Amino acid sequence: MIHVIINEELYDKEFVDQCTVGFSELKQHVAACTPQWAADITWIPAADIVQAARTYAQNKPAILEWGVSIEQNSNSLQTVRAIAILRALTGNIDLPGSDILGMNILRAYPVLRDKLPKAMLKKRLGADTYKLLGGFRAVMPSAHIPAVFRAMRTGEPYCIRGLLIFGGNPLLTVANSKEVYESLKKLDLLVVADLFMTPTAAMADYVLPAAFWPEVEQIIGYPLAAENMVMAQQKLTQRGECRQDEWMMDELSKRLNLPGSEESLQYVMNYQLEPLGVTYQELKEKGFIYPPHEYKKYEKNGFRTPSKKVELYCKSLERMGYDPLPGYKEPAESPLQTSELAKQFPYVLTTGSRRKEFFHSEQRQIPSLRKRRPDPQVELHPDVANAHGIKDGAWVIISSPRGSIRMKARITADINPKVINIEHGWWFPEKAASDYGVWESNANILTSNAPPYDPAFGSYQLRGLLCKVEPE
Repeated sequence: MIHVIINEELYDKEFVDQCTVGFSELKQHVAACTPQWAADITWIPAADIVQAARTYAQNKPAILEWGVSIEQNSNSLQTVRAIAILRALTGNIDLPGSDILGMNILRAYPVLRDKLPKAMLKKRLGADTYKLLGGFRAVMPSAHIPAVFRAMRTGEPYCIRGLLIFGGNPLLTVANSKEVYESLKKLDLLVVADLFMTPTAAMADYVLPAAFWPEVEQIIGYPLAAENMVMAQQKLTQRGECRQDEWMMDELSKRLNLPGSEESLQYVMNYQLEPLGVTYQELKEKGFIYPPHEYKKYEKNGFRTPSKKVELYCKSLERMGYDPLPGYKEPAESPLQTSELAKQFPYVLTTGSRRKEFFHSEQRQIPSLRKRRPDPQVELHPDVANAHGIKDGAWVIISSPRGSIRMKARITADINPKVINIEHGWWFPEKAASDYGVWESNANILTSNAPPYDPAFGSYQLRGLLCKVEPE
């Protein structure tokens, strides 16, 4: 699409000239990325790619949105950069009706790098390799998840002996469920705070009662990715010993005498609200603050880059050892990359399909929602169903090189005949409490947490894996 927009001169010349750097390098970089090149990879006709590029570029203002599917692969950084570059080429940034930049009305949480000893910062697993995930420049620093679970199992590079989980269910929501299970079993201490019993909580040494939203005090910025409004989440009641996550963390930090433990949740919320000139107590009285949105903010202060412009060619990434221009890399497991494996597993597997009744692994225990969607489903094309003798609504087995699960077939012409789409997060609260059927229909039994990982973020391939399907 970048190739089409540049070569057909559909880009916003004024915005590109005044607000970007690296256009000439980008133009040269995408010269070989023709629609036909992309069609061979994506199975989308070249004419459709051309039409999509023209439609986006010629209908301004416009929005390009993406979700986790783009990010859950081993080339996530450069994929999202390519989409961001499309926004810049067309000038669809911070205009009414385009992708807007938030008003930044809230401060982020106080950073920990000033409080933790340098030796502890260096222990963050993956920080030295995946610099945008856990390094000094990371926006929301995190450890590399495969490295964390590997350390639990093997003790390398050091032994992880305990894990606290707040509202998470990694047996269902982290890739390679079998390895996750083995990792959790190695721990000396597993604590889960949650609203309901889950397969992961059933493994825990302690299960703590988490607070539901009427029992929580916090400030919330909306929309979550570009804050333009802030509201006070007010505590209305408290039931039994339920406590919100921050309270548990505060109390633990005090007992462990950790740096910064004297800073209460109230202090943190007031710190975040300082740019607005209000305290949390005052925000509670107001309810919410919604300042008028200011567009084209970059005209005053530029963008938050060294050049103050949109960096189509990113020198900051280049200095860190990463590609300064976005490029395509074939997934490690795919019909093109692993053609021999594709003979045994001929279909492309898409995991993580969302359904409005559920959120990740939550809400299977709510009868009214389970009544609407009682069973896990796999979507497949009528041609695939006919080839394997599969009837709509019948139980089938989906297998990958990692394992097998069962789901009910949903036959639809709205899917590519080469693709199998499965729901994620499935367990069965009504079954025996020993495992709640976690090994029956769990999508992450089929997924892989193996390298290669994205060089900057450490993400791995949860989409585009290989699978096969057959009647049960």
